[in-house]
Amino acid sequence: MDVQETTASDLIARSTRCDVMKDFALPFTVKVYLGSMGLSNSGSDQLIGWVSDLLHGNDVKRTEAAQSIVSFIDELAASRRKQSAADFTTYIVQAQVQGRCVTDEEVRGIGVLFLITGLDTVAAALGFDLAYLARNPEDQESLRREPTRIAIAVEEFLRAYSTVQIIRVATKDVDFEGVSMRKGDFVSCATMMLTATPQNSCAPTQSTWRDRTTAT
Repeated sequence: MDVQETTASDLIARSTRCDVMKDFALPFTVKVYLGSMGLSNSGSDQLIGWVSDLLHGNDVKRTEAAQSIVSFIDELAASRRKQSAADFTTYIVQAQVQGRCVTDEEVRGIGVLFLITGLDTVAAALGFDLAYLARNPEDQESLRREPTRIAIAVEEFLRAYSTVQIIRVATKDVDFEGVSMRKGDFVSCATMMLTATPQNSCAPTQSTWRDRTTAT
């Protein structure tokens, strides 16, 4: 991971400007993902396209992307069953749960989840974190002076800028806190909004990570 970060940072340093998401966050997360799965970086653009279409495309693109991702995971899993390697794919196909081997369906589910969360979610988190630091140079300098507090700052970023929203579907008609929900309604539990309540500090400012002594 350090090597991937250094390479991306070096490329940006040689430029006069950059798009953080396009030039750093997405390429960095894709390369880390591919490395953990035991693959080369040659398929990075294809993976970015699949995940983008799956999460942000229309119905046709989402369906095509889902099929491509499932085929990709299945083929990779099959190859690791035939010949193992020191990577996460091999770990998945050789894993056991309560004394039994994981099924093909479970391997597929883990692989798809790891792909989606390992790319779009991580890249989005990096974007929020770097945007905050770009707007708050004093906090940048604080972390440079005290690098031992970076781990605490990272946890504060994850708390304040949670990129994963929990979605549930109402199973029956219900009125909750004055809000009417009908059976079949999608309910989004926006965790990022929770950090903006009066009981929680919204921004991961220097004071919030200074108040903590250790990372969890």
